[in-house]
Amino acid sequence: MARSVKRVVLVLLAAAIAAFAAWMLWPRSLAGAFDFDQPFTLTVTDLELQEDGRWTSGEPVSAAVEPETPAAEAVRAALEEESYHLCLSTLTGDPLIDGTGDQIVSLYGSAGQEKNHLTLYAGNSRLNAGGRVVRGYFRDGAALCGELAAILRPE
Repeated sequence: MARSVKRVVLVLLAAAIAAFAAWMLWPRSLAGAFDFDQPFTLTVTDLELQEDGRWTSGEPVSAAVEPETPAAEAVRAALEEESYHLCLSTLTGDPLIDGTGDQIVSLYGSAGQEKNHLTLYAGNSRLNAGGRVVRGYFRDGAALCGELAAILRPE
């Protein structure tokens, strides 16, 4: 009897661990992490690696984007192709992301929507989505940042 109770407890524990891992690693839409029904600001900051190993940032370029405009739809389309999953930093609340790469692209919702923002770093698969650090399933973080930057600064 005690052996069967122990077995049931172990099976339930294993099921709980598997369910937790599946919840953490389940892909979520990157476009779904942002509310495109409200105005937002798209900001691109170029970074440059100095000889001493420090990164310096250039002047950020920003533009206000209204919902249902071609720019908003282009941003949505770029983000719909990507997904993310939760990671250990999500659970611990660690806000730090190693900012490697040559660009940072941020989307900020209108005032009063502190949780409605995304910050992507070229060269890093970790990003800030709504105030928490998550890991992206990117084909290439630098390519995604470049695609979003091209919406703001068409060449």
